[in-house]
Amino acid sequence: MNSILKNSGILLSTLILAACGSDDDHSHGDAHDEHEHNLLISQADSNALSVLEEGTPESLDDTASGNVQSMLLANNGEIAAVLSAGTVDFVVVHEHEEEEEGEAHEGEEEHDKPEVVTIAALSSGVSQVTNTIGHFSVLVNNQTQLVPYSVFEEGGNPDSEELSLGIEEEAYPALLLEEGETETVALAFDGTNAVVYEDTAATPDTTTCSDVDSAAQNAEFAVVSCDDTTFSVKLEEGESDHTIEFDTTFTIATGVEWKTAAGVFVGLGADNQFYVLEENETTEVLELEGSFAATETVNEATVELCAWGIDSLEAEIFALTATELTIFDHDATSYSITLDETQGATCGDLRMATASQAVFVLDNNGAVLYEIDKEEGASQYHIHGRETLSVTDIESAVIFHEVGTDSHSHSHE
Repeated sequence: MNSILKNSGILLSTLILAACGSDDDHSHGDAHDEHEHNLLISQADSNALSVLEEGTPESLDDTASGNVQSMLLANNGEIAAVLSAGTVDFVVVHEHEEEEEGEAHEGEEEHDKPEVVTIAALSSGVSQVTNTIGHFSVLVNNQTQLVPYSVFEEGGNPDSEELSLGIEEEAYPALLLEEGETETVALAFDGTNAVVYEDTAATPDTTTCSDVDSAAQNAEFAVVSCDDTTFSVKLEEGESDHTIEFDTTFTIATGVEWKTAAGVFVGLGADNQFYVLEENETTEVLELEGSFAATETVNEATVELCAWGIDSLEAEIFALTATELTIFDHDATSYSITLDETQGATCGDLRMATASQAVFVLDNNGAVLYEIDKEEGASQYHIHGRETLSVTDIESAVIFHEVGTDSHSHSHE
C-alpha cells in the first residue's frame, strides 16, 4: 500500500461498515452511525466537491475548475480525475493537521482531508481521460499527456508528461504498454489506425481503427472497442527484446464499453449484452468466455439499464435499473436486490459507485443512499444500510478504496 492510502485516515478508509442491524433494518439513524465510507460526490451545475458523511456532503476546501461533468477513479483506487468542460482536476489525500500543533483534541480522531490538485497544463483543451498502467492518460488539444499516479504522493501541483508522438491529431488518449528507463512503448490512435510506438517512432504493429468506443487495460493486456469491433494488444517481453501481439479475432460486432478488474475484462455492448473476456492460461491469450443480456424483458419490453459497474476484487457485474440492482457472475448467474425505498425514480435520479465487494446506489428522487456489500464468506450481496440524503442533486460519485483487497470484513449480530 503506498503512502497516500496509508495516511488517509477516516475519510479514505476502505469502506468500513461496522456493526449494523439485520437485512430488514430500514432505519436511517443510530444503527448506521458507525458506517465510515469514502464517497466523493459532485452536485449538478456546481464546481464544489464533497465527501458524503452520513448522507450530508462535507465540502472540500478547494473546488474543481468548472462545473463537474464526471469523475474517473484511478486504477489504484486512490485518486480521482474530475472532468469539467475542457479541464481536469485531481482529488488526492495529503497529510492534514487538524490542530496547529498537529494534535487532535482528546476523544477526536485526526484524519487527512481530500485535496483538489490542478495541473496547469491540463486546465484547458481536455476532451478525454482514461487509465493506463500507473497513469492517467489525458487527451489535451488532441495530444496525449500522461499524469503518473506517483506524482501525487509528495503533495504540491505536479507536472504532466507530454508523450510527443508527432501525430497531428490523436483521436483517443494513448495507452502505455511499457514504460522503461530507456524506452517507452505506447498504443496510439491517429484517427485511421491504432499504432504501436516505441518512443516517438511508429512500428509496423498496427490495426485499422478510426472511431474508438472505449479502451481498458490491465497489467498484461489492452482491450479496445473501435469501429464496432473489439481487439486486444499484448506486449510480450523476451530475453533481449519484446513482441507485440494484436488479436482481432473476437466475434463481437458492436460498440462496447470495457472495464477491467482482477485480470478480467467486462464490457457492455450497444446491443444490451454483457461480454466477458478472460485469459486462457495455457495459450496466454484473451478469449471471449461468453455474453448475456444485461437486463431482463418485461411484457416484451427491455428494462432500461441506468448504470453498471464491476467489483474491483472479483469483477462481479452490477447492473442498476430504476427499481433494483442485479449482480451477475461471469457465467451469467444472477440475483437481484430490490431498492425497497425507491419509488417513482427514473434512471436520471440514480447514481452508482463501486468498490471492492461493495456498491453504493444514490437515489436523488427518494433522497436515500443504499450501502450494498458482500459480507466476508457470504455468497451474495445485501443491503447493509441506508442513509437519508440531505441533497438531491448528486451528479457523480466515486469510492476511494484499496483495489483488490477485501478489507471491509464485518459481522452482523
